[in-house]
Amino acid sequence: MRTSIESLIKRGRVKRALVIGVGGGGDVLSTLPTYRYLRSLGLNDVLLGGVAWERVVVDPKPGPRSLDEITGVKKISETVGLIGKESRTIDGVVLQAARLSGFLRRRMVVIDLNKGVRGVVRGLSEAVEKLGIDLVIGVDGGGDILAKGDEKGLSSPLADSIMLAALAQINVPSVIGVFGFGSDGELRQEELLRRLSEVASIGGYLGAIGLSPDDVELLRRASKHVFSEASFLPVLAANGKIGEVSIREGTRRVFLSMFSTITFYLDAKKLFSISPLARAIRDTRSIFEANKILNKMGLFTELDFEYLASKLGSTSYREIVKYLKTKGLKHR
Repeated sequence: MRTSIESLIKRGRVKRALVIGVGGGGDVLSTLPTYRYLRSLGLNDVLLGGVAWERVVVDPKPGPRSLDEITGVKKISETVGLIGKESRTIDGVVLQAARLSGFLRRRMVVIDLNKGVRGVVRGLSEAVEKLGIDLVIGVDGGGDILAKGDEKGLSSPLADSIMLAALAQINVPSVIGVFGFGSDGELRQEELLRRLSEVASIGGYLGAIGLSPDDVELLRRASKHVFSEASFLPVLAANGKIGEVSIREGTRRVFLSMFSTITFYLDAKKLFSISPLARAIRDTRSIFEANKILNKMGLFTELDFEYLASKLGSTSYREIVKYLKTKGLKHR
């Protein structure tokens, strides 16, 4: 998809778009600048959503939630559903998408990752057809979706890789948005810049937008309802914050600058073509199969982290990272 988002919309080729936070439940917050961008282009029919997988501080149960574990969900396909502000997991956890639903007063899309890439592809393909979606944009808060796998700070590659592999295989134009420029504390800025240039060199760069004052205000208000460090830090940057800040209870450092306010748009298929992690798991049938493949590639994923947290009976990043260090291990 070399055609820009603007061209697709202005030529009338997009009547309805879906914008999904792909890296975890909190990434639904990162969808808001893209949502406003599409609206500014005259596309008023935009669905928002995210994956049904929260961090341990929100949901102590390891791994993503299945649609069967969510109350008040309207199933569109085997892995895609619509939820509202009243939706909960069967044990009472409020998904970030449900929180944003309450703030925006609109239904939100949720995606179940438990059936691996194949399950997400099947479910998204069916949902796209049933809902009349012409364009899907997956937004990652921070940018670790760009990772190759050898980055020292990479710690949550699983959800991103599943969603990138799935978006690259659906039959409507698909785009990856990278928001926050390292705000998750995983990839260094030099690594992000190099990867963006690599995608651009094969024709995968589709444009970029910065935060407007209205975007900043919307994010500020939404962040009172949705918890996401990576997706909120750009608000601080837009208000002049520059330099290092700590996240994850001080276990990670993020360098904020005006770059943090930008969303870069990339052709999902082009990015997938040079992404070893997403390519390695493209045919997986379960999240555990995908996780095992990434483990064999030397990666300790967010799923591994959550099962360790459950074993230790802790939801503290600091405590879990400290435990890993005592065992001579590293949460990269």
